[in-house]
Amino acid sequence: MTFASGSFGQLRYIPETVRGTVPVAGNAINLRMVEPTMKAAVETTKSSEVNANRMSSGNTRVDQNVDGGFNFELSAAEYDPFLESIVGGTFAHYGTNGLGAAFAMQTTATSVEAAVAPTGSSAFSQLVAGSWFKLVPGPTASAAAKAYFADAWFKVGAGSTSDSLAVDAATPIVAPGLIGADLADSKISQSIIVNGSARKTFSFEHTLTDVGSRLLYTGMEPNTMELNVEVGSIITGSFGFIGQTHDVRDGASYLPGAPVASKSFDVMNAVTDVGTVFEGDTNLLAGGSFIKSLSLSLNNNARGQKAVGVFGNAGVGLGEFEISGSMQVYFEDATYYKKWLDGERTSLTVGFCDSQGNGYLFELDKVMFRDGGLNPGGNNEDVMLDLPFDAFYDAATGRGIRITRALAA
Repeated sequence: MTFASGSFGQLRYIPETVRGTVPVAGNAINLRMVEPTMKAAVETTKSSEVNANRMSSGNTRVDQNVDGGFNFELSAAEYDPFLESIVGGTFAHYGTNGLGAAFAMQTTATSVEAAVAPTGSSAFSQLVAGSWFKLVPGPTASAAAKAYFADAWFKVGAGSTSDSLAVDAATPIVAPGLIGADLADSKISQSIIVNGSARKTFSFEHTLTDVGSRLLYTGMEPNTMELNVEVGSIITGSFGFIGQTHDVRDGASYLPGAPVASKSFDVMNAVTDVGTVFEGDTNLLAGGSFIKSLSLSLNNNARGQKAVGVFGNAGVGLGEFEISGSMQVYFEDATYYKKWLDGERTSLTVGFCDSQGNGYLFELDKVMFRDGGLNPGGNNEDVMLDLPFDAFYDAATGRGIRITRALAA
């Protein structure tokens, strides 16, 4: 007798073209995850008949709720369809899928110089002032160059030309020994999404491979996303969905095609893979302040829509798109405590990358701290400042969140 073990599970998905309907063509995609949390709950109601035997005649199924999702360790490109769906946007890619054409690069502190100007979708003019990007040195670059650019994010400055990309003074190129060096076959990487109103749904299948059972969840639309950055840990997170139907069977897959393999980029950690943290115009990694932990939460406030004659959800409605999070900061001086007390508006930018330079940068343009406070601590404890925050729509930029993805290959 074999009993199912969670260690043998494989979660896979396919985008739907019709909400709640498994596509008949295409190929499902295997998904990297730590733990699946998808579930179905059937609601029953017991009969209230009164009769001589003083017992109910039975119960009947009256509703089904499908929700949950999966926990993950952050790695590049693996969860892009769900990032797009949770914010209601679509990645806009520089170059080809976010990676520009190769060019011979030289740098100054505030510019990227091309021996021959890139053209078409790789032209420097495609990079908007104020957006962020990464530089990917060519395969013959030194180990020092590769290590420096793997961690560093840069902001596009004003005044670029066809062969000279301006770099904002807040994010200068400061690699020792690299200024002016000729870096052949270099590339620029940038893919951007912002919050919008586009909607996407998915069919998921969780296979218990040791016993051959398959759990199907359809009409799954992202409702929540959590991202957690803790000292000494892998960057972790979760996606939560609300769906429409659920089924189970042994044997053949519900999803079409041959499964596509998961991406194979390294997972990112909260120490060596956090290369950019800006609060307003202050680079916190430059020694101004130090963060012990940081979290980010996105919530679409989705709800199941019920209808007579429909077992489960007839549809899924979205509510307010909420962005919140929290920082725990070592107390060095009154700067952040004062910002919290005064209700000061600020912005927050956090960038992660693996050792090859693949990663994400999250920008929140309008942030206000709330409900925080100073924890004075006791003997043998650090004085910590807890700074929960909310992020709002910024009319000046026309967004609440912008996510930039970079791929080195």
